[in-house]
Amino acid sequence: MSEAQRSALNALLFRTGDQSWDIVLVLATNRPGDLDSAVTDRIDEVIEFPLPGEEERFKLLNLYVNKYLKNSDSDKDTKHIWSHLFKKLSQKITVNADLTDQVISEAAKKTEGFSGREIAKLVAGVQAGVYGRKDCVLDSQLFEEIVAYKVEQHHQRHRLSSERFQPLLFSS
Repeated sequence: MSEAQRSALNALLFRTGDQSWDIVLVLATNRPGDLDSAVTDRIDEVIEFPLPGEEERFKLLNLYVNKYLKNSDSDKDTKHIWSHLFKKLSQKITVNADLTDQVISEAAKKTEGFSGREIAKLVAGVQAGVYGRKDCVLDSQLFEEIVAYKVEQHHQRHRLSSERFQPLLFSS
């Protein structure tokens, strides 16, 4: 634990040692096992928000695709005469008609175990992939390739984190 982490933990433990009506502390984590037992001992109420199911992942994917990839509001700031001096507009993304709800639904199935944050990062990865193309066009093939890559990264991260907690065995 770093010195800063130790100081933060000590301040938390000191401030939460007695009951108080002046302080309300809300903790949020997607890694509850990493919380120190002295911290968890001070938690009065626990509310668990499970990972999104397939339907929720589909809705999140649709939300982010519409907001960050299909959004045509990039012209809204150009109505002010001086706005071009202060804000650089990003290149407009063209989304092919082959990126259908069925394609997004398949992606939702493949992203089992993804958190909402991971889904947002997946769509950010799609956006980066589109901006990496000269034509700035998103089609279903690029979308599916990036989804497959992000799913593999997700599984690799989970394998690494589970291996990290395995005891090391040495033989002589």
